[in-house]
Amino acid sequence: MRRSPLLKAISPMALVGVLVSSAGVLAAADEQHFAPEHAWSAVAATPTFSRILWVSPSGQDTAAGTEVAPFRTVAKALSQVKPGEAIFLKSGTYSERLRLEEKGGSASAPLTLKAAPGASPIFKGGTGSRTALLDVRGAYWHVEGLTLDAAGDKAFAAIWRGVGAHHGILRASTLKNGTDGAGAYVAQQAHDVLIEGNSISNFRRAGDDDSHGVCVQTNSKNVIVRANDIHHNSGDGVQCLGPEGGSTEPGTPFDNLLVEDNDLHENRENGVDIKTCTRVTLRGNRIWGHLRTPSSAGEGVVVHLSALDVTLEDNEVRGNGRGIQIGGIREGAPPTRIVLRRNRVFDGYNADGNDGSGIRVDTAIDVKVDHNTVWNMPAYGLIVGNGVSGPSQGVRVRNNILGACSGAAVRLGTTLQDTSFDGNLYASLKGAAVLRKDGSYLNLTAWRSATGWDAHSLDKNPAFLSGAPEDFWLSTTSPARDAGQAVGATYCGRGPDIGARESDCS
Repeated sequence: MRRSPLLKAISPMALVGVLVSSAGVLAAADEQHFAPEHAWSAVAATPTFSRILWVSPSGQDTAAGTEVAPFRTVAKALSQVKPGEAIFLKSGTYSERLRLEEKGGSASAPLTLKAAPGASPIFKGGTGSRTALLDVRGAYWHVEGLTLDAAGDKAFAAIWRGVGAHHGILRASTLKNGTDGAGAYVAQQAHDVLIEGNSISNFRRAGDDDSHGVCVQTNSKNVIVRANDIHHNSGDGVQCLGPEGGSTEPGTPFDNLLVEDNDLHENRENGVDIKTCTRVTLRGNRIWGHLRTPSSAGEGVVVHLSALDVTLEDNEVRGNGRGIQIGGIREGAPPTRIVLRRNRVFDGYNADGNDGSGIRVDTAIDVKVDHNTVWNMPAYGLIVGNGVSGPSQGVRVRNNILGACSGAAVRLGTTLQDTSFDGNLYASLKGAAVLRKDGSYLNLTAWRSATGWDAHSLDKNPAFLSGAPEDFWLSTTSPARDAGQAVGATYCGRGPDIGARESDCS
């Protein structure tokens, strides 16, 4: 699994907190969405434990709980563990369901449950029980290196539940094969949870019922989903629920979610589904292989219902039935204050009922589409103003590369207000760029005349570097270099580059 530069620079053991202080590595999460009051403190890269209790399926609960005389059950170790201590699990298959209660853990003295060095402990379902394999109800539990195999049980692999379940970590574990609504679930006012470096797959329900890789519930908050491989689930890779309908809980919308550096692929619905949730950041994810089903248009990312303050940045979205969808299904106010920047959306899929569009902005308010590269879409690169539940309002489209799209670079609908385009580069690679308005296909000159937009935009080949074309770096001769409009983002050179990649930065 690939890692972001941040995760390469900091050892996994050092990342026991969701964030560090704003003077430290807060660049890993946007201050707007992850304020210092929600930050956790970092600890030493090599943790020390005041005591280690050992467990093995071949041990005895009457033993001393040492490495040479381990307990047989985790329950025995849980009855004795104290803050600052750890439980090490030896290899083998465990039939227990883990319930982690409040034990007085703290930031300086967490409670640790993990695989012993080199060990592979497996918690196996398949008994018909609906009890979660890992049920966290207390604070500062750190869990690492387990395999949680539901084996067909209608049960979550892991759940954090209740206001007392906070500052929990699940790291470097494998979650698989459940038939309830999700693999990992944060619910009932649980908060400050880090789900990092796990494999989460094959959570499936029969028919069209969905089961998500990770689901965060209405009245919970402050969750980071980072560097996981989430795939082949019957719902979404990650879903952020809102209070409208479905299996939601009473309370305010979910608040403060970071989904970062994950591989989200081949789930039956979407890579990420953001419903009525507030302060959400999707950053640096690789999202592919989502195709149309009876319950989904196959979006890599969908932001709808009444989501608020959502940022999508530096994501790679490829090979989906639709790349990124903003708006659509609506309850209450439409999605508002949405930012799309530096995303690469490419190689769309349009067979079998998939529409193959890149970015689509329907009913939404205050949407900034800046510095994205949308390439090789079998339909349209960007669609704005086709929403059936209200207009697209306050949409700004700046400094994007939109090219090699079979339909047109842009399709403009009729339900839009206060929209503007400028500083973009359009390229068909088969003659003049094509843009669509009121059913007519226009070249850039005619488009400018019809809209009054794009005074500084270009119709040119972007001249990407060869070798790794999906990276979309600009060659030294690219007309997109230094040719964008200032939108408040930092840049290197005489001006901002057009597209998702900024050149010449050390």
